[in-house]
Amino acid sequence: MNCDWVQQNVSLYLYNELADDARHELEQHIQRCKVCAAELGAQQEFQAQMNALPVEEPSASFLAAARMRLQEALETTEQHRAWYHRFVFDPTAWLRQVRFSPALAAVLLLIGFGSGLGAMYSALGGKVPHPTSPTTVQESSIGGITSIEHKPNSNDVKIQYQRIVPDSVEGSISDPKIQDLLTFTARSNATNAGARIDAVDALTSGPDDPRVREALTYALRFDSNPGVRLKALDGLKDYVKQDIRVRNAVLDALLNDSNLGVRSEALHALEPVRADSSVRMALQQLAKEDPSEYIRSESDRELASMPTVD
Repeated sequence: MNCDWVQQNVSLYLYNELADDARHELEQHIQRCKVCAAELGAQQEFQAQMNALPVEEPSASFLAAARMRLQEALETTEQHRAWYHRFVFDPTAWLRQVRFSPALAAVLLLIGFGSGLGAMYSALGGKVPHPTSPTTVQESSIGGITSIEHKPNSNDVKIQYQRIVPDSVEGSISDPKIQDLLTFTARSNATNAGARIDAVDALTSGPDDPRVREALTYALRFDSNPGVRLKALDGLKDYVKQDIRVRNAVLDALLNDSNLGVRSEALHALEPVRADSSVRMALQQLAKEDPSEYIRSESDRELASMPTVD
């Protein structure tokens, strides 16, 4: 046991979080090492000073937000997999990823198209003419330069770039391909706000689907445009009772959104679940301290309409 390990684990020792064998070894080390003994003494003094301070109760809104974020994290965090899974090809998971990723599907299409050209090239003995030369490439069609390689001892340069190819697709909202594009648009702040609003509007009129709700929840939490957030909230309000993730997202909008209109709509959307402990605590805090008079009065009204809890 070295000094670095001891000094990194002194706090765990003070709060009785070390295993018995590690605790015993740390105590033996401290008896022999003055530097580590001094570190332990300093942390014990700091602990005593902190314990002497009065304990402050966190606000109701802080507790509600913390509980909400913890629950959201527990529900959405991917379970850690064993290290060897990183080196094992999982075709089922890969195919699921292809199914829900338009970009990846497009890449596969390009690979397949390239393979067909390669087969034709081999069949014709390597004499396939180039349809375009590098000099015909339009700057407007270049999406980005990926790499530039200057071949040693020559004037040759190899440039790899991505091309932008406009395209369109038409179909029912229930079509998985259409849904993929709509959910991608709803989650992309890089897309113009008008397209995002249209995407969210289309998703709300489509079939009930957990992936659609996830996209709307993401838009409500993270979209930079309040109009998009309002449209997403309108599509989610019918699910606050049955979907805890939707409820958490709406509560988060009530507590933290920068737009008063979004907060007001979130407050009304939470009426069916106002008896929920997290919602009740948030309303109590907002009724007392919110800077908006409207939010204070509406929160107070919601609390007054609830039955008294003995």
